[in-house]
Amino acid sequence: MAQTRLYLSMIPESLVASMLPPEEFGRYLAVGSHKQSSGAAIYFEIDPDFRSDFFNMDIVQERCIAHTDGSPKRSLYLGIYRVLEHIPLEALGKLYLTTRDGQVLALNQGDLPTEFSDGHYLYDEICPVHPLIASNLDPSAFTQFVTNPGSPLCVPKIFFSQLDPAAIIGSDRTAEAAPALHNLPERIKECFRELDAVGKPTKTVDRTRQLTFRWNHTKNGYFIGDPERLLYYPFPSKDTLERDHYKWWRSAL
Repeated sequence: MAQTRLYLSMIPESLVASMLPPEEFGRYLAVGSHKQSSGAAIYFEIDPDFRSDFFNMDIVQERCIAHTDGSPKRSLYLGIYRVLEHIPLEALGKLYLTTRDGQVLALNQGDLPTEFSDGHYLYDEICPVHPLIASNLDPSAFTQFVTNPGSPLCVPKIFFSQLDPAAIIGSDRTAEAAPALHNLPERIKECFRELDAVGKPTKTVDRTRQLTFRWNHTKNGYFIGDPERLLYYPFPSKDTLERDHYKWWRSAL
């Protein structure tokens, strides 16, 4: 019998039970069962023993079962609202990135860098909110700032990636390769100038942006944290992607 697995989807935020293994689940999210849909997917595999009173976990054993023809149950949604805040960080397994045509890349959790040397940072907040943020704070300090319960703008947990500003605003080829960027390169530079001028910790570049940027704009990886803890999932170097994950990298570009 196929193992029942739990996945935390980041776009859109949801908790899903499935009989599909991680790579097949990613392809299902991206292209659907009949290849009639298309969309990138980002999700974590969750400890299958995870339990929570916030979700109705009892229905998993009852409803996440094979179909009468023997095919596996692809998805059983257990939650679509306030999901991330109710998943403990210790329950998170690998992070999976799936391109629009179903190529899947698995990222393992790595050691959080002890220091960051950038003067400016560009963060792609993915869940539970998804603006594009310019900041003078490194990822650790940024997580503390965003999840500070004393702030009226806080969230319980935050999942984000650090983008490389130079990859977006440092080359004319960027605009040609990603026409959806519109005027964002100049807006990013403007926000960095304002951060330096007024000493603010963060500045919103785009309030509603989600997945505008391609994966080649990722600087070092993905972060997920709360006020007490920050997890880091390193993104492979370009050389590693071209050598070991060529199909995914070609699709991602």
